[in-house]
Amino acid sequence: MEAMNYKNKKTKHFDKWAKDKSPLLAMASFVLAESAEDTLEFLQKFKSGKLIENILYLPPINQWLNLYRNHRKLYKGVSSALRAIDSQTSDLVDFYEFHLGCFYESKKITPEEKSKVIDSLSPEELKENFTIAQKRARELETQMMELFNSADNVDSEALDEKEEKKRARRFLQTPEIIFYLRVWIPCFLIYGIYPPYLLRKARSGNEDAIEKLLRLDKSIIDDPKIKETFHQASIVQKRGKFYLMTDAIQKAPKVRIEIQSVKYALAGLISVASIALGQRLTAAEINRLFDAIARDSGKGIIDEDIAVSPESFEKAVQRYRTFWQVIPKADSK
Repeated sequence: MEAMNYKNKKTKHFDKWAKDKSPLLAMASFVLAESAEDTLEFLQKFKSGKLIENILYLPPINQWLNLYRNHRKLYKGVSSALRAIDSQTSDLVDFYEFHLGCFYESKKITPEEKSKVIDSLSPEELKENFTIAQKRARELETQMMELFNSADNVDSEALDEKEEKKRARRFLQTPEIIFYLRVWIPCFLIYGIYPPYLLRKARSGNEDAIEKLLRLDKSIIDDPKIKETFHQASIVQKRGKFYLMTDAIQKAPKVRIEIQSVKYALAGLISVASIALGQRLTAAEINRLFDAIARDSGKGIIDEDIAVSPESFEKAVQRYRTFWQVIPKADSK
């Protein structure tokens, strides 16, 4: 694959890494791994509140609390809002959904079952299925390359600023997007757990979960069980929990965003993508990918941000692979 396919940057070491990978997997891996700095900047803006400062209202409390449990509604709302931004974003959502779907389907079938299916097919059927798979892969690769190349050709000054602002306001007025930005994303990135699980622990009386949730989402005080916990904590004998809750509701989450965590998260996503594309990358291969990009960028022989033991990196990839798999899907209950 020519280096010019990757933002016209020199990619000597990356090209060596990619030589035995499918072009689609190589491109997706490069884009994700190289986006670490931009992703960190995004998260820092999120932490500062700049990304949600234009949110001027919250959905009604009952609708808000329902989003903790109704994954189907949350997913559909988020994906619909993203698709409404522009055609490129819509195509990327489709791309993500297709490969995440492939990943889940592949998990349902054991190697033995796969062998049985293959053995049951005639040579003609095998050839037909292989041809279809090849065609689909070529279509996806062409689509992604067009998206990737067009991103460098956008004249930002030619965009209609008023239309962009209107579209952004519409985007930020969607209840599901507001919840996703204010609760869902930061809950995992800050605490490493999803809101429904944290709420479940808080509703059972776990003080650590109660404190974390109240720091993140003040509205959760209206959850019936959390409200009852607060009510019962008002008596003298339980004032410790009462003060914990009143203190948490006045403060923001304790958070420190580092480039290492961002790269771990992206490594997990690369792992998920490789499995979905049928060419699973090991943690060591993903580590070498980041090292190759660091060398091509002139930052050193290895990526110092993730210079940890192979065992530590593999555990991080496994942990964040779970993160990308648990993102609410349309079929979630």
